[in-house]
Amino acid sequence: MLKKNNFDIFFYFFPLLIFAFIVGQAAISFVFVLFTFVFIARFKKITFFSEKQDFYLIFFVSILILSSVWNYYNEQKNIKTIFSSILFIKFLIPYFLLRSIQIDNNFYIHLKKILIISSLALIFVIVDIFFQYNDPNKIDLLGYKSTLDNINRLTGPFGDNEGIPGSFLLKVCFVVLVFLAFYLSRNYFTSRKYLFYSIFLTFLILYITSILITGERMSFLSALLVVFIFLVLLFKFRSIPFIFIIFAILLTIFLNLKNPYVQQRYEILAKFLFSKNYLSANTLENSKNNLNNKNSINFLNTQWGAHFITSIEIFKDKPVIGSGIKGFRNDCSKEKYEDIKSLSSFKRCSTHPHNIYLEILSETGLSGFISLIIFFIYIILRNFRNIIRLNFKNLKSNEKIILTIYIASFSVLLSILWPIRSSGSFFSNLNGSMIWINIYWLLLIERYFKKNNMI
Repeated sequence: MLKKNNFDIFFYFFPLLIFAFIVGQAAISFVFVLFTFVFIARFKKITFFSEKQDFYLIFFVSILILSSVWNYYNEQKNIKTIFSSILFIKFLIPYFLLRSIQIDNNFYIHLKKILIISSLALIFVIVDIFFQYNDPNKIDLLGYKSTLDNINRLTGPFGDNEGIPGSFLLKVCFVVLVFLAFYLSRNYFTSRKYLFYSIFLTFLILYITSILITGERMSFLSALLVVFIFLVLLFKFRSIPFIFIIFAILLTIFLNLKNPYVQQRYEILAKFLFSKNYLSANTLENSKNNLNNKNSINFLNTQWGAHFITSIEIFKDKPVIGSGIKGFRNDCSKEKYEDIKSLSSFKRCSTHPHNIYLEILSETGLSGFISLIIFFIYIILRNFRNIIRLNFKNLKSNEKIILTIYIASFSVLLSILWPIRSSGSFFSNLNGSMIWINIYWLLLIERYFKKNNMI
């Protein structure tokens, strides 16, 4: 059937991966196993090192494995860290496998099918978020109850202790949302633009509001950044639609912030960031006898600040190849890090430092950090150049929709790589997959435009 319809099986894995995020970690791993089978079957057709950034990516993975092996034998760490570093290769499998996909005249049809299927996941999560938000007991459609430490954060369909619906909408679903908005209003995209702007704005407001009410503050702020970058690249600073959409989004945010539930979350964030003395009750109680460790920058006295400082100290101790994958969680409890310059030093331990740059720096050292940064710089600069070129071409209707998906995935990746933010673990199965899926989108669509000699 696949051969008859000239439909590459790789396309099926995108909606599978998107639904796998909702099902759970095992489902995500299963999708990557499927990627691996196809990779093995097509190995002879796949080209390696055809792009400059490939060298830096392979070098990074080599450092990651070397660092984990070195730290295991020199500090007797858990053997699982070596397996975790080797398993990181799974993210590279789709990266190289993308080069084996046949790009033909049916590309848009294939893309449309997989994104329409994926839109079901987007719609379900948004409906589930609003249902849980309005339920007095914070129970969602699947019966999951928000049982996180802070009850104001919603979990949606991701389980009792997974406060990630906002992250899922931000990192995975913005591409799907953009396609859906443009596809449903494609007849008005060129002929009746103001009707198109109204439809598109309705989708954006619903999307922004959904992330806002989850209580995931960083996801919400990042979503604003994503929308801003997307609008700038899409409208090329044309003032009327840009200003109109930005104003409507800001008005929506203002009205939602008046809700006591939402207001509390962002008042606390503002105090943490801008107050000189505000600390959580738990920090105040545990730091009474430790005032000498108070940092002049109040944010660094929070638990996130303690994570940041600890990761920097770990990097200083192992500056070349770092502490190995998951090394932060193993090293942070060491006695020598008890006296870091933070009142939350007792909270310094976590599974990761909550910043991907500090995580990479502390766990792979300068060797891994520099190689991965160069890889991302190549990806960002090359695709930015492509988008600018395409923006000034006379594209057909379907090509314009493909371009919007290209811009959307680029905007999301740029927001994920924004350095001044807290984040999930770069090496984790869940968050790592959410990051890499945007890279896969970029590479896939770039291949389409290259194949048609547009870039």
